[in-house]
Amino acid sequence: MKLSKKIAQLALVLGALPVAALAGDMGTVYTQIGTNGLGVGYAASVSEDWAVRGQFNTLKQSFSGDIGDFGSGSSLDVKIDFNSLQLVGDWYPMGEGFRVSGGAVFNNNKITVNGTGKVGSDTVTTHTVNAEIKMSEGVAPYLGIGYSTKPKVAKGLGFNFDLGVMFQNPKATLTAPTAPAADVAAEQAQMQDAVDKLKYMPVLALGISYSF
Repeated sequence: MKLSKKIAQLALVLGALPVAALAGDMGTVYTQIGTNGLGVGYAASVSEDWAVRGQFNTLKQSFSGDIGDFGSGSSLDVKIDFNSLQLVGDWYPMGEGFRVSGGAVFNNNKITVNGTGKVGSDTVTTHTVNAEIKMSEGVAPYLGIGYSTKPKVAKGLGFNFDLGVMFQNPKATLTAPTAPAADVAAEQAQMQDAVDKLKYMPVLALGISYSF
């Protein structure tokens, strides 16, 4: 699903949240910064102990140089392009403050690597390499805990944080047209082995909010 369609879906969700909050006339807008990048969202209460949140996250960063994965002397451009949409339900077992959260993240996070480097067991020849790591194919479930002022409890500025796990299925791909196929396959397998460690992606985010 393309990001434009995901944004349209989130717009529909965010538009529906105030309707879901008919139990009270207050909602919360908030921003966060964390492992998924910079996030902005809206939260609304749906009952005394439950609220729902819709949030968009983004992070763009790039750097160049020898990153080590493709041998010494490699020259690579690395681009981090994180874009994700999340819909989360929050349970406030103590009435407000501490919350337990669960939901889904429409995850379009990826990392691309382009340049020249050594591939596989060949430590001499330099090849043109193009690699991509997709953090998830489709929806990534999310579970976590956190803290925030529950929507419709208090007006004004507040603090929020989230600590949880996003369950991903990352996939690495690599092309190097001038390298032997066996070396490309071996290098891609090493990349996949490395990114498999991100199947359980820690999520940490801190932010501020405003309830109205």
